[in-house]
Amino acid sequence: MRVLVDALAADFGGIRTYVENLLAAWEAQADELGDHLLVMVREGSDLDTGRHSRHEVRIPRPGPVGRPFKQSVLTRRLVADFDADAVLATMPSTSLVRVGVPLGVVIHDLRHELRPEQFSRPRRLLRKVAYDRAYALADVIVSVSQRSLDDLHRLHPRLGTTPAAVVHHGADHVLSWPRGEQTGTAITFAHHTNKNPDLVLDAWADGRRRGMSMPPLTVLGTGSQRTVLAARVAELGLADLVTLAPYLPEPEFRATMASASMIVFPSDFEGFGLPIVEGMLLGVPVVIGPEPASLEVAGGHASVMTSFSAPALANAVVRAGLYDAAHLDDARAHAAEFTWRRTVQQTRAALSSH
Repeated sequence: MRVLVDALAADFGGIRTYVENLLAAWEAQADELGDHLLVMVREGSDLDTGRHSRHEVRIPRPGPVGRPFKQSVLTRRLVADFDADAVLATMPSTSLVRVGVPLGVVIHDLRHELRPEQFSRPRRLLRKVAYDRAYALADVIVSVSQRSLDDLHRLHPRLGTTPAAVVHHGADHVLSWPRGEQTGTAITFAHHTNKNPDLVLDAWADGRRRGMSMPPLTVLGTGSQRTVLAARVAELGLADLVTLAPYLPEPEFRATMASASMIVFPSDFEGFGLPIVEGMLLGVPVVIGPEPASLEVAGGHASVMTSFSAPALANAVVRAGLYDAAHLDDARAHAAEFTWRRTVQQTRAALSSH
């Protein structure tokens, strides 16, 4: 099968992680599958496309407007030149016109509709136009979780007749990370408000007040929130327990995750929740909130908060700290089912079924 992969919006964050691991796993199966991929990336992008054919695209300014225009012009042309069998849009911002072959659109989450206050008005408008058009043109929808697919069908009921498949991410990329004893700190995240770093700090303070043994904590990806979070750490008297860290270079991030003693992930909104299965596969206790996607991917192997409150989180952290080797082995076995090989095969099946 010849597939044109639209990765023009895959330079940063979770979408980049998804695309790079998907492409690497597809390359690893190239001889077995006999597929050939052409990957569209932004001109100058350092996105790793492996040995797949690469087509760099110059995006006219302004980018949010220029990208859909360029996608619409080039996708049909490359489909013809490449004699593609299908197009895979790695997020729902792709060609605004029909591409001439089956189009698969990957849905990650619908946060811009369910949490609109987290987006500027222009960004919400651009997403609405681009995403609604991608939904209308999609021949098949590939959703990274049942939660995201349920959200899509609830908010866009007409899409209930569009063929769809739930295709989870893989987690086995962590098997190549440096390994050692889990003697580091607990890890939590602050790069989006839905990760609830304030709640985590409050939980650590609550646990300390109640005489609980709260582990040392590192907050990753503090970015622009660093000053505010530092003030909160000082106010709560947690300077001896909490370290605030910036966005780490990838090698340092991997080493930090692999040596963590616990992953604390009380997110109240996820499309998938990759750190959950990453942590489990690394053999680390994981704490999550009662959020649909997190519960879906954890499969009953994480310590779940009973509510989004500081006492509930502190209690969940203490429970996770008591997990024995058998519990962690079960969690690891569960996470081992999340392979990028499976992601490729299920994505490919969805594309070829139309």
